Amino acid sequence: MKWVVRIVGALAALLLVCVLGLWIASNRRDAGRMRVSIEIARPPEEIWPWMTEPDRLTQWVGWLDVVEPDSTTPMEGIGHREVWVMNDPRMKQKLLVPGTITLWEPPRQMGVHLEVPEMFVGDVLYSLSDLGNGRTRVEQDGRIRYLKRFATLLEPMVTPEAMRKLFDDMKRLRTKVEATPFEPADLPAMEPDSTGAEAPADSSAG
Repeated sequence: MKWVVRIVGALAALLLVCVLGLWIASNRRDAGRMRVSIEIARPPEEIWPWMTEPDRLTQWVGWLDVVEPDSTTPMEGIGHREVWVMNDPRMKQKLLVPGTITLWEPPRQMGVHLEVPEMFVGDVLYSLSDLGNGRTRVEQDGRIRYLKRFATLLEPMVTPEAMRKLFDDMKRLRTKVEATPFEPADLPAMEPDSTGAEAPADSSAG
């Protein structure tokens, strides 16, 4: 009988240690922070529509079924609201994630405030940094705060998994963007010079 008591006691102690470890980890400084970045061989202007237009978002954001804009808010920019309908195969029903634009500096930065009642609130900053030579670094930096104690306790396990999904999304974004034809800025028209070689047309000529 004593060995049963010892086993039960050991299991209880192990459970307590696990819970304590999760509690400590969930209260770390960067708890709930999810930051990923990737380089894409296109300038920011070519990438921005893929991060703002509903029909393009659904092509690279995993589990995103549809984006539903709120017609009572501005069509774009600060104050615009939309709901992302997420179809996570692990959940019994679709998850509705409302978002409000809090920062709008196309094609460089966009801030979004997320708020799912009784689940979580958070803020995400999307940044596009021009690296030159037609390349851009795309960064997504978000911080989520869970509203239920049990979800907060599980944050150390949820955050790494969420970051893996975000990085997979970013890789899909790169694939989609780089698969589209590159549209460089307009170049000056060329016309033959006195030697027969082409030279830029003089735009000041009347």
